[in-house]
Amino acid sequence: MAAILEQLGLDQTYFFQLAVFAVLFFFLGRVYFKPFLSLFEARHRKTVQDRAMAESLLSQAESKLEEYKKKMTEERAAAREELNVLLKEARDQEAALLARSRDAAKKITSEAGAALAAKAEQIKAQLDVDAEVIAQSISEKLLLRKS
Repeated sequence: MAAILEQLGLDQTYFFQLAVFAVLFFFLGRVYFKPFLSLFEARHRKTVQDRAMAESLLSQAESKLEEYKKKMTEERAAAREELNVLLKEARDQEAALLARSRDAAKKITSEAGAALAAKAEQIKAQLDVDAEVIAQSISEKLLLRKS
């Protein structure tokens, strides 16, 4: 075995280096690499959890936005309906007011027409009387001239 090792060019330093490597490998693996790898793994888990939480929050925000849009649509529809009801009431009130105004105008017009007709009759009667008086006056003057 010594001859084989000597042929390969291996001596005590090789085994010493191998022993130092093995000790350092196990020591650094336990003291340095294992905590470092566990830190990487924890960081990865945290990143995955944060991403999952962010996606969850994003989906919640989207659902809240959809709910908000739905409520806004419902509220707009309710406001539109209320506006239509108020407009209908205003139109009905306007129509009633116009009808009352038309009736009052017709009444005033008919009263004025009746008053004018009465006045016209009175004036006609007065004219008939005045015409008769004038006719008598003219007749008397003509008769006075002939005589």
